[in-house]
Amino acid sequence: MEQKFQEFLQAHLAKVKPLAKELYLIQWQYDTTGDEKLAERKKQLEEEYVKLYLDEKKFKQLKEFKKSGQIKDPILQRQLDILLSVFRVHVGDKDHLAEMVAIETEVNSIYNHFRGQLDGQALNNNQLKHILQHETDNARRQKAWEASKAVGGQVADKVLRLVRMRNESARKSGFSDYYAMSLACRELDEKKMFATLARLEKLTAKPFREFKRKLDRQQAKKFGVKPEEMYPWHYADFFFQEMPPSSIDLDTFFAKSDLIALTKKTYQSIGMEIEDLLARSNLYPQEGKCQHAYCSMLDRDIKDIRVLANIEPCEYWTGTMLHEFGHAVYDKYIDDNLPYFLRTPAHTLSTEAMAMMMDSLSKNEKWLEEIVERPTDEIRKVEKELTLQERMAQLIFARWGLVMVNFERDMYRNPDQDLNTLWWDYVEMFQYVNRPPDRHAPDWAAKIHLAMSPVYYQNYLYGQMVASQLYHYIRQHVGNGKLFNNPELGKYLIERYFRSGSRYDWNTTLQNATNESLNPEYYITETMGIQIK
Repeated sequence: MEQKFQEFLQAHLAKVKPLAKELYLIQWQYDTTGDEKLAERKKQLEEEYVKLYLDEKKFKQLKEFKKSGQIKDPILQRQLDILLSVFRVHVGDKDHLAEMVAIETEVNSIYNHFRGQLDGQALNNNQLKHILQHETDNARRQKAWEASKAVGGQVADKVLRLVRMRNESARKSGFSDYYAMSLACRELDEKKMFATLARLEKLTAKPFREFKRKLDRQQAKKFGVKPEEMYPWHYADFFFQEMPPSSIDLDTFFAKSDLIALTKKTYQSIGMEIEDLLARSNLYPQEGKCQHAYCSMLDRDIKDIRVLANIEPCEYWTGTMLHEFGHAVYDKYIDDNLPYFLRTPAHTLSTEAMAMMMDSLSKNEKWLEEIVERPTDEIRKVEKELTLQERMAQLIFARWGLVMVNFERDMYRNPDQDLNTLWWDYVEMFQYVNRPPDRHAPDWAAKIHLAMSPVYYQNYLYGQMVASQLYHYIRQHVGNGKLFNNPELGKYLIERYFRSGSRYDWNTTLQNATNESLNPEYYITETMGIQIK
C-alpha cells in the first residue's frame, strides 16, 4: 500500500511541479508590471492547477489510502494528510472553476491598478496614507480616506459572487460554509479558535478603551474637533490597524536610511544571508505594480524566493521589509531533503510568526541604536515611549484583527445580509471607531484580504501569539536573547523551527521550538504588557 501511495505521489507531483512553477512566475510578472497581456495566461494556469485537485477518482484513492491504515511511514502519512486537505478544499469547485478563476483574476487586476482619486489626481496607497499621517485639514483627510475606500465599490459584487461559489463548493464537501471548511482543512479548530479570540477580546477590552479615549482626546485637539466627533479619517491609516504618529516621529529615524541595507544587516547579524533573496526581489514602486507587499517561493526545488514591496524611507516600510524577509528566510532554510509537499512552512501562521517577530524591530530602541546607528542619547530620550508605542501598536492590531475575523466568519455564514452595516457594527464593537454618518458603501471590500486571501486573517492573530511565545523562549535560552546581533538566534531558528518545514503541524512545530504548545498568555502579558488577574 505504501508503494502504491508513493507511485500516486510521483504521478501527481509530475503534473503539479511544472504548473506551479509557471503559475507563480506569471503571477510575479503580472504583479510587478501590471501587464494585462499576462492575465489570460495566468487565468489558464490557475484553472489547470485547480483541475489537478478536482479529480474525484484521485480523491477517492487518497481516502482509501487513509482508511486502509497501512500508510505507516510518518513522512508518507503527513503527505497523505496534506493532500487530502487540498483535495477536500478544491474538489467541490468543479461546477464553478472557470468563473471563479475569471473573477479572481479580474478582482486582482482592479486592486493592482486602483489609484484613489483626490481633487482630480490619481494617488497610490503610499500617497493617500501620507495624507492621513500628516495632513491637518479635516476635509482633505476625509477625501483621502474616502478615496482609499472607492475600490470597495468596484469589487464588492464580484467578491460576494466568489463567496457564494466558495460556499456552494464547501457544502458539496460536507461543510456548512467555506469559512468552516478552510479552518478545518488547515488544522485550526473553529470552536477552540473563537474561544481563544473571545478571551483575547475580553482581556484587551478595558486597556484598549482607556488607550482609545486618551488617543481620541489627543487627535481631537490636533484636528480641532470634539472627541465624540472623531471618525475613521482622523487616524493614520485606512483601517485604524496601526499606531498613529505620536510625539516620536519614527519616520525621521529612517528618512535617510537605505532600507535594503538595514534589512540585510539585520539578518546577517543573526547568521542569515539574504543577498540572494534581495537580488531576485522587486522592492520599489512602479507604474502598474501591485501596491502591497508579499513573499513568494516561485520554485521549491531551487529555492527561488522573492519579495515584492514598494519601499519608501519610513518606519512602515522598514517594518514591512523586516517582515517579508522573515517569510523569505523561513522558506530558504527549510530542509532541501524533505519531499516537495513538505518543503513549505508548517502553517501560514507559523511563517507569519517569524515575520511579525522581526518586524517589531522597527520600534525596538536597541535595534535603532545598534543597527540603524542612531545616537545613544537620542534613543534614551524616547526609550520608554518606544516601548509604549509597540505595546499600543499590538493592542490596536489585535482589536482590528477581531473585526476582520468576526466579520469574515459572518459574511460566509450569510453573504446576503447587510454587510455594509455589519462591517461598521464590528468596527464600533471592537475598535470603538465611529461609523461615518450617512455612509452606505461596501467599505469592507476595500480590504484586499477578503477577496484575494480568504479566511486568512486569523493567521495574523495566531501568528502574533506564536511570535510572542518564540520571543519569550529566545530571551530565556538563545544567545544574548536579542533578535539581532545574536548569531545563536539563526542557528536556533533554522534547526528548531524552520528546517522541519511542514513535516509536523503548526502546534507540534511550536512545541519542538519552545518545549510547550501554544500559550496565548505570552502575547497578552509580555507583548502587550497587560496583567491577567
